[in-house]
Amino acid sequence: MSSSSARVARITAGFAAPPAVLLGLVGWVAGGVIAGVVVFLVVGAALSWWVLTGGDRRVAGMLSGLGGRDADSVRDARLTNLVEALSSTAGVRQPRLVVIEATGLNVLAAGTSGAKAVVAVTSGLLGELELVELEAILAEALVQIRRGDTVAPTMTVATFGLGAKHATPRDRDPIADQAAVTLTRYPPALASALEKVEAKGWEVPGQPAYTAVLWIADPRPGALHDAGRLPLRERIEALREL
Repeated sequence: MSSSSARVARITAGFAAPPAVLLGLVGWVAGGVIAGVVVFLVVGAALSWWVLTGGDRRVAGMLSGLGGRDADSVRDARLTNLVEALSSTAGVRQPRLVVIEATGLNVLAAGTSGAKAVVAVTSGLLGELELVELEAILAEALVQIRRGDTVAPTMTVATFGLGAKHATPRDRDPIADQAAVTLTRYPPALASALEKVEAKGWEVPGQPAYTAVLWIADPRPGALHDAGRLPLRERIEALREL
């Protein structure tokens, strides 16, 4: 089993198993062994299905609640053109693009499959980054989608954060950084982009804690970085050494 599949399994089991076991025991007491097994299987299957399919719906609802709008090929030509070119180079299906009006510099990558992938960027990010910097940070989002790094975090959103500790390995971000600069062939651009994120802030108001794993930096006001992830400063220093 791959590490990504193992994370998915842990998140699903952690959410579905406890209530399935509890209700299965209730069914056993009330109706016997067969009733208990049937209740366990039905509840477990229903909750597992919720985890596997609910994350994409909840992410879409979250972006809508933030006032996110679909990127326009004219108004957001720089964004759409870059993603179109990068998607072709990376060999991934072009994701849905969403723009969120927020001054913080941040980007979200989510989706349990290529067909359901979404990349959301803040207006602050679009306004502050130079073209090569924006290309670099979008490449980061796309390689996360290509590698399947968005699957477990998206599923975590369906569980309201239960199992978040299993969603991302600590080395996810530096590995994605390396893959992104391999795609763009210009490490200084990503380092410069992350430096601007660090300097100008990355807040996106209205985000619950369990969505932090979807963003390049924890979007909650006052948050520094997710304790389970590498700080931006360390990632920048590593990129500067390339």
